[in-house]
Amino acid sequence: MMARTRNLTFAAAENVARNLAAYGTAAAGLVCGLTLLLAGVAIHEGVKSEARAAVQDGAHVYCTWDMFGRDHPLPDTVLERLATIDGVERVVPRVIGRVALQDEHPLVIGVPLAELARATRDADGWSVEGSLPDDPAEVLIGRELAAVLGLRVGSTLALEAGTIRLFSVSGITPATASLWSAKAIVCDIEEAQLAFGETEHVSDACLYVRAGYETLVAEAVGRTDHHLRVQTREVVLGYVAAGMTRRVGVFTVLFALALVFAIPAFAVTTYLGHTPRRREIGLLKAEGWRTADVLLMVALENVIVSIFAAALATLLALVWVEALRAPLIASFFLADLPLFPEMHIPARFLPLAPVLALVFSLVVTMTGSIYTTWRTAITRPVEVLR
Repeated sequence: MMARTRNLTFAAAENVARNLAAYGTAAAGLVCGLTLLLAGVAIHEGVKSEARAAVQDGAHVYCTWDMFGRDHPLPDTVLERLATIDGVERVVPRVIGRVALQDEHPLVIGVPLAELARATRDADGWSVEGSLPDDPAEVLIGRELAAVLGLRVGSTLALEAGTIRLFSVSGITPATASLWSAKAIVCDIEEAQLAFGETEHVSDACLYVRAGYETLVAEAVGRTDHHLRVQTREVVLGYVAAGMTRRVGVFTVLFALALVFAIPAFAVTTYLGHTPRRREIGLLKAEGWRTADVLLMVALENVIVSIFAAALATLLALVWVEALRAPLIASFFLADLPLFPEMHIPARFLPLAPVLALVFSLVVTMTGSIYTTWRTAITRPVEVLR
């Protein structure tokens, strides 16, 4: 049995080498689809991991104002009451909104400059081109936004929402910065309030609490005012997981459609439309080969093709995402990014990825060839060779 399998393996390898052009053409669509799938899954895992890490390193409790069942700007007067709650170490207000800037709509994030320095002081490998803003008239901008608008350190930037405010670009985020900063403008919170014409409100407040006080603080905030909407870190993590799962689900459905078309394409290219191969199977049957031998040889050919297709797809996905920064696909997962991003795209190629690629390859090749081979093998050789 082992000798028979070994001989059939050698025969399968010889057939693949002899029909390399046909198999290469048939597997081209499979490799393209697998490359797209592996790259998308890797980006999904990387973005999800970065988002979860950002939430884990962020505040413990987030507070917004509830008005008519929807989020509403938070009055400044509430911040002092939040700071007096037992267990709260510090309260960080934020102003977050979008402004029109030429053809772009970047995200403006206003925070106290001291908190910005605190957040970036211990970030490993986070070196800004230029410097962090240390004056209300300075801003930090994302690398992608700087590239689109042609801004450099020292350039003047005008923000127009409620009023027009002029700023100097003090720094540009590095290519390895967090994705949220790709097209963001970070400035002092009071300047952001003036720019949006809301000097007495903030978008939300981030509460940093002592260890073990998160639930107690959240309950105390809810009792402070019935208009306060409270979200703990665990709730935010749930939103992140739900959003990423929905996005990767759409991506997987699109790939499944490509897989459906790849199966008949493989069948037509390798067997149904390849007359010499059908004649070869007829000759093998005429020489006394059993149908099981023919099916096993073809199955081994599919295994060989699948291994090469999975390996090539994994290599191409690595190059596409890590070396080329995921052009054309990154914007599907991150809407603010252009088709050809200049910043590093977070991606995690898990050990399961090559296995996943191999399984999909086997599904396509086996489905596209075994049935047609069986139909040919059970037909009388004289009819196949006619």
